[in-house]
Amino acid sequence: MTDINKLILITNNSVVEEAFEGKIKLIHVETHKDVLIKARDYVYEGYKLVTHPMASSIKPNQTPFRSIMVMPKGSDDNNDDIILIEEALENYRKFERDKAATDWYRKETDNDFKLIDYYLIEDAIPHLTR
Repeated sequence: MTDINKLILITNNSVVEEAFEGKIKLIHVETHKDVLIKARDYVYEGYKLVTHPMASSIKPNQTPFRSIMVMPKGSDDNNDDIILIEEALENYRKFERDKAATDWYRKETDNDFKLIDYYLIEDAIPHLTR
């Protein structure tokens, strides 16, 4: 069981921020890439990933929103988390280079992508606190 007070939620999603304000420590960043970088920084400082940085089947260039939860690793080894967050960043960079794939994106879809990201986090929390 995870102590919810130890969780840190890194997000660029206002829907997630509004839903979890006062319930979980929040860190707001500006972009999807910033979420990954901030999560990586925490992992290198001794935190572990609580949620997968590449959750869902939506590619990084297909959504501007991402949220990742981390928590102190305690005595656990976090080498797998280091590898995972570095792979997520490399994956993001790969899709970032493929700018043509983002030509379809429209601001009108922001709320849809925010809700997908929100539901991924909302679904994870009950599994962490049992």
